[in-house]
Amino acid sequence: MFDLPKEISFALDTLEKAGFDAYLVGGAVRDTLMGKPAHDYDITTAATPEETEAVFSGFRVVGTGIKHGTVTVVINGVPVEITSFRKESAYTDGRHPDSVTFSRDVNDDLCRRDLTINAIAYSVKKGTVDPYGGVTDIENRVIRCVGSPDERFAEDHLRLLRAMRFASVLGFRVDEATRLSIHENRKYILTVSHERIFSELCRLVCGDNAKAVLHEYSDVIFLLIPELAVQKGCRREYGDGGYDLYEHTVNCLSYTDPLLHLRLAALLHDTVKPSGAVTEDVSHIKETVAKNVLCRLRCSTALCDTVCRIIRSLDSVNSLTDKVSIKRFAASVGIKTAKDALKLKRADVLAENPRYYSRLNDLNAAYEILCEAEENGTALNVRDLAINGKDVIGLGVRPGPAVGELLRFALDGVISDETSNDRDSLLEFVSNHIKSI
Repeated sequence: MFDLPKEISFALDTLEKAGFDAYLVGGAVRDTLMGKPAHDYDITTAATPEETEAVFSGFRVVGTGIKHGTVTVVINGVPVEITSFRKESAYTDGRHPDSVTFSRDVNDDLCRRDLTINAIAYSVKKGTVDPYGGVTDIENRVIRCVGSPDERFAEDHLRLLRAMRFASVLGFRVDEATRLSIHENRKYILTVSHERIFSELCRLVCGDNAKAVLHEYSDVIFLLIPELAVQKGCRREYGDGGYDLYEHTVNCLSYTDPLLHLRLAALLHDTVKPSGAVTEDVSHIKETVAKNVLCRLRCSTALCDTVCRIIRSLDSVNSLTDKVSIKRFAASVGIKTAKDALKLKRADVLAENPRYYSRLNDLNAAYEILCEAEENGTALNVRDLAINGKDVIGLGVRPGPAVGELLRFALDGVISDETSNDRDSLLEFVSNHIKSI
């Protein structure tokens, strides 16, 4: 069952031959038992960091986290993390143990872990060590804390969000004691850094079971994103099945592809509505709210910009009535953003009352037009034109803003099928326009 990379097998075997128990632990064990490909391989051993360094004296060894018992051994160019069995003291700061001591017993190491499915160790010689029933929980698809959930969450406050993330990504249900403890201890999450929260939240919203988790733990989500809290109890204008605005938002998210930029755009695209803002520039307000949330959560600038462009473009989708308007829309926002906005609008419609599903025909048709334009290399940017600024100047136009204006005029002519995107046709089209003004 455990088809290990040769570097991992070598490290485990080398430690065992030196007289130290060694196990694979954590995500690689969990994923393998679930029949999924493993990616991150962590080794835990009875050897202290100094003993591990001595065992691998002929290799490059890096003390990446030696204070906490972790060294990295580079084997055939592959970094292999090896951590000593650990016992931990109290977690005064709610994130890290005050002190760590090393142990010779793997059970001491497993008892400090967060969830039973992550507290399983595997040895080629000894098989699995599973003191907390993690294998059974995997078989039954259950998320359960090791020991007392209240104690585990009090030790490390991020574990609360990690349990939610695993439930979303794996599609597992959370056992009752753990579920109640998440709700009761939800304020712990406010002590965790924004960076760590955002990392977990990104994986959570992209999980196959994100809808159920976001519904069940809305009280936790509202602590992280208070801008969503006002959606609770806010009735939908379309009366879609009696849902309030938060339920609609989560349902909309579940209909998008599990791509981070789309899921975040879905989560934040309706945050302005409960405020009752009535303005012609409502798209700008939505974008501003989304940007404030993402910046607060330490989202990267690139991802924040992508999400905000989609939200900013969303309302424009309602005005797309024909092929020309669709191509003009893509030209104004970029074809990738245009396609993403159509995807999000489609999800938005699917999350409404089925009597509005007739809108899907127009949205699907618009998306096909964009796909066709992209496949055919249709000019949607002045850079795509068969002429450039020098060609326009060659028509007698003085260098300056007028050159750009004429290129944009030429682009609109191509988009509206008034001219072809070839050099002679475009020069004639622009020349005739110059004569007419």
